[in-house]
Amino acid sequence: MKKIASTYIFLSLFLTGCNYSMLKESSDERAAKFGLPGDKISELSYSMINHRIFFPRCVACHGAGTNVNLETYAGVVSNLALIKKAIFQDMSMPKQGSLSVEELSYLWNWINLGAPEQAQNGNLSPAPESILPTYDSINTHVFMSSCKDCHNPNGSGKRILFDKESLLNSPLELIIPGNPDESGLVIAIERMDDKRMPPGKEGYSQLKDEDKLAIRKWIENGAKD
Repeated sequence: MKKIASTYIFLSLFLTGCNYSMLKESSDERAAKFGLPGDKISELSYSMINHRIFFPRCVACHGAGTNVNLETYAGVVSNLALIKKAIFQDMSMPKQGSLSVEELSYLWNWINLGAPEQAQNGNLSPAPESILPTYDSINTHVFMSSCKDCHNPNGSGKRILFDKESLLNSPLELIIPGNPDESGLVIAIERMDDKRMPPGKEGYSQLKDEDKLAIRKWIENGAKD
């Protein structure tokens, strides 16, 4: 019994030491780990970081109505200290898997530049595409970022998948072409109780009005495109 306890204490101290060493990395060590060539650094802008990181990896939990709203540039800038701590110190975010080294490099350098809205090289990043009432657009803007963490073949919501064929052929009548009011998907995203999807009790933000409208319109149009 003493041997087991000693082993447990040793492992605890070892893991704590590893975590402590990561938290204590110097600026030079981080610069070496996350360094980018000058031309890449000059391209960094809010639009780029939002497209690569905040929108696909963060906004599902940190959207409108949450304590840390990362949907807008102003929201991101006002929470930079929390972002740095959660990602680079505590390593507690994103919840659904850590960022890649490339993603970390872009984010680390962008923050170190002062989180610029526009790129240093003066090139304007393309404006984000508006969501359209088509499956491809809805999949890109909604399903990939807000649903597929759970609704995938290995996830907790594997009984409901969000590829087009599965949605249209679901016995749960998730999509009834031409009838959004009785489509299970619309009911799930528009309800305001604790059964709303994405689930608020698990920290997910409710979908934006424009996203709900696009889904409703897509189904109303027959869910063809």
